[in-house]
Amino acid sequence: MKITLNKLFLIILFILNVSCKSGSNITDPPPINNSECIDGQSMGCDDICSITPLQNDACGICDGNGSTCEGNWNVFYDVSVPIVGFQFNIDGAIVTGASSGAAANAGFTISTGVSTVLAFSFTGATIPAGNGLLVQVEIDGDANSACLADLVMSDASGNALDVEIINCNTIKSSE
Repeated sequence: MKITLNKLFLIILFILNVSCKSGSNITDPPPINNSECIDGQSMGCDDICSITPLQNDACGICDGNGSTCEGNWNVFYDVSVPIVGFQFNIDGAIVTGASSGAAANAGFTISTGVSTVLAFSFTGATIPAGNGLLVQVEIDGDANSACLADLVMSDASGNALDVEIINCNTIKSSE
C-alpha cells in the first residue's frame, strides 16, 4: 500500500503545529506586552505602545477623567463670578444624594430629588469665581449616560448667570 501526501494537507499540518504549541488556540491573538514596545515606549490601557501611554483613571476607564465611577458622578465648574445658588437636573440616571466640592465647602445646603440637585446658602455665602469640583452627585445608573440638563445658576443679585454645559458634567461661563 502506497501512501501519498497532498501538499495542502502538509501545509495545514504545519500551520496547526506552529499555531497550537503551548496550549494556545489558532484563533488567539498574538501576545502583546511592554517588552514588545520599542524606543522607550510603553503599553497604554488602549494596548498601543507610546512614549506617553494612556492610563486608566480611578474608575477604570481608559484615558478617563475620574468622573464616571459607579455611584458617584462629579460636576465641575469654571465661572467668572461668584455663585450664590444653582439647580440642575441629571438626565440618564437617578439622583440619590449629593455632597462635597465647592458647594459643601461654602456651607451650601444641598438637596436632591429623583433627578434634581438644588444648592444654596441660608447665610448668604457664595462659591468664589474660579473652577474645580462643584458637587459630587450620588447616582443609580450608568454614569457614562448621565448628563446635566435644565441648569440655572444665580449671582449675588439673584440674576441668572450666563453659563453652558460642556461634556455633560462641566458648567462654564458663556462669556
